Amino acid sequence: MNILNKISKWIKSDSQKDTDNKELIGIDNREFEWCIVGNIVDKHSYGMEKEIRRGTKQFRPGAKVYCMPEFGGVAHEEIRVIGKPRKQSRLINIIMKSNKIKNFRVQKVYNPKIQFDVGSHIYYWKNRRSENEIENLNEMVKYLNTLTEEINKKSI
Repeated sequence: MNILNKISKWIKSDSQKDTDNKELIGIDNREFEWCIVGNIVDKHSYGMEKEIRRGTKQFRPGAKVYCMPEFGGVAHEEIRVIGKPRKQSRLINIIMKSNKIKNFRVQKVYNPKIQFDVGSHIYYWKNRRSENEIENLNEMVKYLNTLTEEINKKSI
């Protein structure tokens, strides 16, 4: 029990040091997070026969997903997303092809579960520390929108 008390005091003292830093005040305790948001495509071709399918296996067409661009090495052809799957109310966190997502944009997120994932993600963490956070996110949105257009043209 004594060790647990020492650990809790140590954690509290570290958190007070962070709040004493004037640069961190107002950044870490925001009521919302900026996030790149997209919608699942309505129809897409699938398989060798180019069968037309609606939505994806996990998401309905038009479902809102919160995007975490982290695979820059593969030109963001695949992207990590968080969203509500078909016939369920819980959130899932999966990696899917970026050409299955359309209408990328930047929005404020107020949901605490999604805020935690967004706030702890390395891409958003770097951008939230910069002065031009929204400009950086908007540049990524432009890139993702042009990328999905290029991928869709190649697949047709």
